[in-house]
Amino acid sequence: MQNQRLLWVGVLLCLFFLTSFAGAQDTIEITFWHHEAPAHRVAAFQKVLDLFMQENPGVKVTQEVVMWGDAWVKTLSAIEAGTLPDFQFSIPDLLLTVYRAGAVVPVTDLVKELDEKYQFFPKQRDMYLHQGEYWGVPIWTMIMLFTYRPSFLEEYVGTTEPPKTWDEALDYAQKITEASQGEVYGIGIGGAKNLMTSEQAYIFLASVGARFFDENGKVIFNNPKTIEAVKLYAELFKFAPPGAEAWSWGEIELNIAAGTIAMSPYFPSVQKRFHEEFDSSDYAAAHIPYYKDRKERGTITYPNEVHIYKQTLEKGDKHVNAVKELIRFMMRPDINAILTAEQEPGGFFPATVAASQAEEYWNNPIVKRFEGIHKVAFEALQEYATLYGFEYGKWVNLGIGDITGADILAEVINKVVSGQMSAEEAVAWGHEQMEKYSVPVS
Repeated sequence: MQNQRLLWVGVLLCLFFLTSFAGAQDTIEITFWHHEAPAHRVAAFQKVLDLFMQENPGVKVTQEVVMWGDAWVKTLSAIEAGTLPDFQFSIPDLLLTVYRAGAVVPVTDLVKELDEKYQFFPKQRDMYLHQGEYWGVPIWTMIMLFTYRPSFLEEYVGTTEPPKTWDEALDYAQKITEASQGEVYGIGIGGAKNLMTSEQAYIFLASVGARFFDENGKVIFNNPKTIEAVKLYAELFKFAPPGAEAWSWGEIELNIAAGTIAMSPYFPSVQKRFHEEFDSSDYAAAHIPYYKDRKERGTITYPNEVHIYKQTLEKGDKHVNAVKELIRFMMRPDINAILTAEQEPGGFFPATVAASQAEEYWNNPIVKRFEGIHKVAFEALQEYATLYGFEYGKWVNLGIGDITGADILAEVINKVVSGQMSAEEAVAWGHEQMEKYSVPVS
């Protein structure tokens, strides 16, 4: 009898382990990279993943954070080592880098399906179009606006109205800096050799119609419009706080929140802090100023997309379909509101008409408080926001990823604000550097 019991126990244990093993074998495990390290952003991602896994119990999804500063190097290293995730959140110039490495597959059918269902903003969608194929799915987008503290404008300039022209902005910046006796600086812009400086500097180039390339992909950086934009940036930089030549995104946001700077052409992404920490509405954003006597306006936008790697296809159709189902899930307007309004209100905006009109987005308490900022953002996204190298609705120069990765525009700015070169010399230097990386699309 004892032996019989032991036999039955053994059989049951074997069945248990075999069932568990079979269950483990049936589970699809998806890993993806994103670059949003703050704890509340990671938590928003996890909330989305938990909801997805509840609806799809046979799928396990793991998020991994790769810092933006490491994204290019780690991605290229992973391509070489064959250790890529299933997909990655990215921006146009990083995607173009991995495309050139031959690591991604087109997602045209998925983009067209989602476009029909939710209607992408065309400029956001078409930054991923090349040779008739879409290579990334825009999940959300980012945009820089002219952010400011209304109370500082009222106290030191005598108005709560933001400047309409760059000449006015320069005048405001000088008045604020001088009237506050250095307690508040008029403008927050950076001068370091990093991506943040490139982003801010591009606003000035876009506002005057300057481009890196023409529509055939030829480098045209060295031209009077670029020089004019760089000179204006350098003039405004005189009214930025000491140390701004070393700033990155964190320093900008800290100084906006601390009240050290009154205005900044920047992502309107400090809303969460003003709402939760300060319970203050003293934060606003307007359209980018015009150049005097001109009607052109410009700013930078980054549609953040996801691209799928070739090695993911090797895991079979069932795995690839699960990855695509997760992407579809992220694009649902109610879920997309978690990745935008909840994850970082003002930092991330929907890339589709449907998500931009969703109740879940506009009912977010922070979005409600700063509703005006969000309305301006959606207007700018549809009217004039662009990105260096992607202004023509198609890829014109495959070298833009390397140009961005080398921080050439930022280094041009750094050479001018640090006094190493004149604007003319720095722009000529930048043009020469861009030529080294240039790969026009034939």
